[in-house]
Amino acid sequence: MTVSQANRAISRAMPFVVPSAMALGILLPGIVGRLVPAVPAVFFVVVFAGSAALRLTSIRDVLRRPAPLLAILAILHTVMPVLAWAVARVGFAAHPDIAEGVILEFLAPTASAGFAWISICGGSTPLGLVAVFADTVLSPVFIPLGVRVFIGSNVAISTSSLAWDMAVMILIPGVLAVLVNEASGGRCGRRAGPWLEIVVKLGILLVILASATRIAPLVRTLNPLLAVVTAVMFLVSAAGYLLGWAAGRAMRRDRGDVVAMIYGSGMRNINAGAVIAVSYFPAATVFPVIVSTLFQQVTAALVAAVIRRRLPREGGGLGMRL
Repeated sequence: MTVSQANRAISRAMPFVVPSAMALGILLPGIVGRLVPAVPAVFFVVVFAGSAALRLTSIRDVLRRPAPLLAILAILHTVMPVLAWAVARVGFAAHPDIAEGVILEFLAPTASAGFAWISICGGSTPLGLVAVFADTVLSPVFIPLGVRVFIGSNVAISTSSLAWDMAVMILIPGVLAVLVNEASGGRCGRRAGPWLEIVVKLGILLVILASATRIAPLVRTLNPLLAVVTAVMFLVSAAGYLLGWAAGRAMRRDRGDVVAMIYGSGMRNINAGAVIAVSYFPAATVFPVIVSTLFQQVTAALVAAVIRRRLPREGGGLGMRL
């Protein structure tokens, strides 16, 4: 089997392997939990591998034509929070703490794991990398403002640790990969690309496996109300992917940008939302945020399967039918 064939086989298996990894982490948290301390290092490698084919010119092109980036940020911090606020007011008016958690999840920045999925699906990694970095840099503005506008709280939220974590996991490995590729005249990305694609896929599976361990207690304590909350969070988060696709299609972007917009708009940094919920809000507020861990990676894998069928790499157009 060639490297390209192995890559295709792994990509086809992701919608099945990801739920299996989630189940394993939930069923064996004591054993799999030993991987948790390695997650930052694994993600460092994933981002480096996913960025290895980037050139400075490709990043500069994203900044010169910022419409897709601005669309991602608008969906993340305007459209989705408004949707979450409306759903929370209608569906959980009798449970204000849970309503706050529903809103808070959609105030969190875009997920760094989204970059890995963009790479796996052959999307625009320059746009994905810049989106994650820009959203992280702007989080000290977006998150407190969103909390004030949509939740009505004036708590002083510190986002410095979030910015540092994102710098270590995204900015530093991304910059290093670009510098290495530039120094090699682009040869590094061309020669090592197929192998590095496999590294990205295996790395994200390790991250999913480790992350699943923390939701084991949630699965054991589900009651009818929390099950409804889980379903609502899934449906609202799915809307983010659809909005990213719709924006890309409306703007007539190429396939790479559309894929980046789908994941950039659909995935959230659950860790950031959880830290804020635990630090500044009642215990009930934490559940809607943390429970998103239960389905976010599975949803991402299912979206990848849809992209593979409806928006094939060879087509390049916007023929995606949902």
